[in-house]
Amino acid sequence: MADSPSRGKRDTLSWVAWFVFANGLLAMLVGLRYAQWIDIGDPATAAYVAVLYPGQFAMLAWLFGLPLLLAALILPARLTRILAVAAAAAGIGILAVDTVVYALYRFHLSGFVLELALGAGGQAFSLAATTQLVAAAVGAAILLLELTLAGLFLRRRPRGRWLGAAFATLLLSQLGAHGWHAWADANYDSRITSVTRHIPLYYAATAKRFMQSQGLVDPQKVRENQSAEKLVSARGGRLNYPVAPMQCTAPAKPKNLLVIVADSVRWDLLTERNMPAVSELKASSQVFERHFSNGNATKPGLFTLFYGIPASYWDAFTAAQQPPVLIEQMQSGGYDTQVLASATLVSPAFDRNIFSSIEDLRLETPGDKPWQRDARITRDWLDFTAAREARNDEAPFFGFLFYDTTHSYLVPEDYPKFEPHWNVNRLALDNEFDPEPFLNAYRTAGHYVDNQIRRVLDDLRVRGLMDDTIVVFTSDHGEEFNEHGMNYWGHGSNFGDYQLRVPLVIHWPGMAPKTYRHRTQHFDVAPALIRKGLGCVATPPKQFSSDYGLFNEGRLGWNMSHSYMDYALLMPEFHLVKHASGTVDLLDTATLKPARNVRIPGGVMREVLREMSRFYQSEEE
Repeated sequence: MADSPSRGKRDTLSWVAWFVFANGLLAMLVGLRYAQWIDIGDPATAAYVAVLYPGQFAMLAWLFGLPLLLAALILPARLTRILAVAAAAAGIGILAVDTVVYALYRFHLSGFVLELALGAGGQAFSLAATTQLVAAAVGAAILLLELTLAGLFLRRRPRGRWLGAAFATLLLSQLGAHGWHAWADANYDSRITSVTRHIPLYYAATAKRFMQSQGLVDPQKVRENQSAEKLVSARGGRLNYPVAPMQCTAPAKPKNLLVIVADSVRWDLLTERNMPAVSELKASSQVFERHFSNGNATKPGLFTLFYGIPASYWDAFTAAQQPPVLIEQMQSGGYDTQVLASATLVSPAFDRNIFSSIEDLRLETPGDKPWQRDARITRDWLDFTAAREARNDEAPFFGFLFYDTTHSYLVPEDYPKFEPHWNVNRLALDNEFDPEPFLNAYRTAGHYVDNQIRRVLDDLRVRGLMDDTIVVFTSDHGEEFNEHGMNYWGHGSNFGDYQLRVPLVIHWPGMAPKTYRHRTQHFDVAPALIRKGLGCVATPPKQFSSDYGLFNEGRLGWNMSHSYMDYALLMPEFHLVKHASGTVDLLDTATLKPARNVRIPGGVMREVLREMSRFYQSEEE
């Protein structure tokens, strides 16, 4: 009799374990609704989905079931069962709601969406009485099913050893799916990688750089071995981009386009002292003084610059290997292309979205240090223009130069430095650190990159190409040096001005120089180039972008920005930030501290959701 309480706890733990396991299977059945959006066109994809589904949905159930196991150790058995039934019914109910949200918008339910809906005060969604009745009936059915499961396991449970075997099988399934995905990602197998975004809370493993360093895969050769037919067949899928065919008439003499991006350059680095060559370019250019990237990191920053749509589409466009309209239009117009990046194009995988249609794309630039690679891409660009001149090539060109020294702050030892200068040791940074020596290292890096850009611009002038070339200078994101006094250094950590506000200078032949002081964003750049530069004026910009008009001073009242995992709705007074953990913060725009008494207009909420989903096919399609 002495061990009866202990035995009672073991029975309760066994009941909870089997109940959670059963809910994992139930979650998998509900999750079959996502399968209608997965392109299962061959046995390999079908096998991957078969491996992925049990492990992922069972693991979700175990993740949410862990607190119940702890509760079983300290609470009475009856109360534990009540909590378990309530939690399971809520979890399955939320998953069911997510399938509906995904069918409507093609993204998963999150704290961000819930906060939008709650903050809109009920203005965003108005459910018909019939819909409310159906939802109530489904909720009641889920609760009844959970009560039935609870009763079944009270009366009879399988032996404990079967639970261990089942759990081990599901764990192996999860590990197998992640390993399979990592290999597929490294080998550009979009059949497998395209599945990822359809499954809730599934963050598939990638190991492209590791596999490359170990000699297990050569991304350059893998990409070159892909046939054009395979690339084309991978595109499209569930995307609806652009939403209608483009209407373009190519100019009689199309302009060349050169896009120069310097990593991590915030707006106030662009001064005559820090970056004299680009500052000189401003005199003959369109200068946008309040320009913001739609990302606080490289991945979303470049994606939004070239596509003009939210970076929430990254996974879908990468899986489909769908290039942006900007590059497709130039390729259809016979542009000669030269893409030169100091940083890798493999990770983030720009080779699989922005530049996926460009043949002979160099994925890695030789050089041990960023400044060496920056010098190399400059030399390669000069060789490109020299070769065109030698063969009297009259076709327009598209160039992309991506400089990286401003990301690392490392310059040649003998390069003149701003003083006092600090050799960067990020581990020493804290709230008490004097940022001035660190800023000087940043300014020195900006000056070095500016010297490289000067060589490029001087070359265009010498060859008489400036009057025929649109030159865009900007950055992927900004950089912070603890200006908020909250120990923020670098980028990717918040959505304040220092990490988002970047320079935008466009030398546009035929346009009188002008300075604009209204707020612009990366969303606006590609549409302006497509419509004004490539002859697509007849195509409404909303057909292929989230553009609100680069030259239009009547701005929208909200903005969106992404990091690698987080994203935010940016309003003039506050930021609504969704973190990878699922938590949501409402922050004051100026101070980045918690905001109070915030109310999101229902119209804004509807527009945000629409912008995050309208480039997917509707359910009817």
